[in-house]
Amino acid sequence: MDPIFLLKAGFMGFALSVGVQMLLFFLAGRVLSVTAKNFTRVFILAAVASFIAVYLLLHYKIRVVQIADAQLFLSGCVGGWLAGLLFGGTRLRRFLLSLGR
Repeated sequence: MDPIFLLKAGFMGFALSVGVQMLLFFLAGRVLSVTAKNFTRVFILAAVASFIAVYLLLHYKIRVVQIADAQLFLSGCVGGWLAGLLFGGTRLRRFLLSLGR
């Protein structure tokens, strides 16, 4: 078990999750006005979109590239994705709302 590989995969999942959240809040802010009232709806949409992005990354890395430690990469990436959702819903909330304006 390589802890550095697990850490890299976790950071990859975290960065992808937070990046998709920021992109979706920016796009939703340009099209719609995102307020604190409808933050939860847009956040759930961002969570689903980030799940799809992480799933596509995992599918590409595990199936196409065929990395050596697939289970370790999967657990690190999913853990990073969940941490990104938690971070986006709590600490990044004000910043995401400001992206919508």
